[in-house]
Amino acid sequence: MRSRYLFAFLAALMALLVFTGCRPDAGEDSTAPEKAALAERKLQEGNPARALELLDSALSAEPTNPEAHIWSITRGECLWELNRESEALTVASQYTSSSNPVVKARALLLKARIEASSSPSSSLNTLASANLEKLDEYRVQAAVELCREQLNHVRTDILPGYREKGWLELYVLLELEERFCTVGDISKAAMYGEEIDRLFPGAHNIWGRPDFGQSESGSETWIAMLMPFTGQGSVYARQVSQGAHLAFDRFSEMHSEAPELVDFDTTGDPAILVELMHSLADNPSCVAILGPLTSSSTLSAASVAEAEGIPLLSPTATSGDVDNIGEPVFRLVVSGGDQAAAVAEYAVVHEGFTRFGVIYPYTAQASGEAEQFRAVVERLGGSVVSSQGYQPGDTDFRSQITSVKAHSPQAVFLPVSAWDAVQIAPQLRFYRLDAPMFGTSGWDDDLLLRHGGEYVEGAIFTVAFGLNSLYPETAGFVYNYNRTYEEEPTSIAAQGYDAAGMLLDAWKLVSSPTRSRISRKLSSMGPWFGASGRCILGSATETRISWPMMTVVDGEIIGIE
Repeated sequence: MRSRYLFAFLAALMALLVFTGCRPDAGEDSTAPEKAALAERKLQEGNPARALELLDSALSAEPTNPEAHIWSITRGECLWELNRESEALTVASQYTSSSNPVVKARALLLKARIEASSSPSSSLNTLASANLEKLDEYRVQAAVELCREQLNHVRTDILPGYREKGWLELYVLLELEERFCTVGDISKAAMYGEEIDRLFPGAHNIWGRPDFGQSESGSETWIAMLMPFTGQGSVYARQVSQGAHLAFDRFSEMHSEAPELVDFDTTGDPAILVELMHSLADNPSCVAILGPLTSSSTLSAASVAEAEGIPLLSPTATSGDVDNIGEPVFRLVVSGGDQAAAVAEYAVVHEGFTRFGVIYPYTAQASGEAEQFRAVVERLGGSVVSSQGYQPGDTDFRSQITSVKAHSPQAVFLPVSAWDAVQIAPQLRFYRLDAPMFGTSGWDDDLLLRHGGEYVEGAIFTVAFGLNSLYPETAGFVYNYNRTYEEEPTSIAAQGYDAAGMLLDAWKLVSSPTRSRISRKLSSMGPWFGASGRCILGSATETRISWPMMTVVDGEIIGIE
């Protein structure tokens, strides 16, 4: 039985895919079988959209044709190629128990392809049930490629168990041989190589032998992205992923050597998350993990990351419990609540002011920033001589300004939006309160320059993510994201971009990227000035003043060194 299978495998794998000669596209008078045949060719040529149109037309014209089941499976393959996975799974599920062996084999292959995005074990189990002898050369090649790809995600201690599953044995042995060679266990690699030669003569002629002189340091390294691309949280995972891939694409444009970012779908299932963590930890070429999405998922993955020493950086986890884990588990922290503290510290320490007036709207955020500003100023030996609030939407600030002016402040703190800033600034001049102005990231908007004019000259403020931000890092990210994806980025996308940037920076700074070296670089990394503004890793320490600060000079916003 084994020799019969092997003969089929090798014959199929060595054969070249030969397409039929070029034929004109189907016309209105084409028969349903002609359209289906052309659809098959279009699918194999990489045009699933056109193939789907032809198959829909064929099935509509002859739904009871004896070949309709084959056409339906081909249609499911087109849907999968077009990333319409739920529809493709519906089609595959209809035929996995078909009495027609060709239909059943193709349905199982399609189902395995769909499962590959979420669970390597499920995909391999389904794939093992598919009878390769019932598949054409094009799909035999696809099945073998899928098998080898999914085996790469299986833990080494579990791999031998797959030898008994259908036709997978050869590829399990090849994976074990390659894996032990990569980590330098030459004796085990040679043992599996000998077993391949004994059981599958000629297999090495097709697949080649691994380089027994290769070590882990010489292997190609890559970084995994662990996100729920389907299921709960998929909307946010997509945003993070697009930001992260943009960072990797731009990095590869500027560096001759760059790691690849490989996506792994957790589907929001904790069991799949842990399974993927074990698989990634067991693969020495994976030197870091970007993800997961939530704090609970990050805490679930942390034990594996700790045990295997693989650095893990979540771009969106918010729980301080993640910080308590320590190296090699990190989370990206985008500073928000301490903007006012940073401004207060800058105004007192760098500018030397000690008497401040504050004007702020009665909102929870602005009220908190006003109070935080006061606390830090007083801690540094200064004072807030007058603090005046106003109702959101107000445009007349006479009473607030005159009340502050009566106490002769040296500077004024305005934790307001850019729209309010361009209305308050001229009134400060009108009522002769000539004092330097300080603000928070609400000022960082292009309307500040369009409407503020000379009245906002010299103002100093922090920056954070915003679509209209004039901060170079943010503005550049928004421009490139919009150009690449033809949509506006979210703050979560910016966090994915920044987290990827921190990993790439750590990867670049080590002479030979390994898990331990990258983890140490992340541990020692200071504040990161990125698209989100000022970021740190959750377990890192930093000085509060390390915010990007901007000022208005001659009608332009520039950074303060």
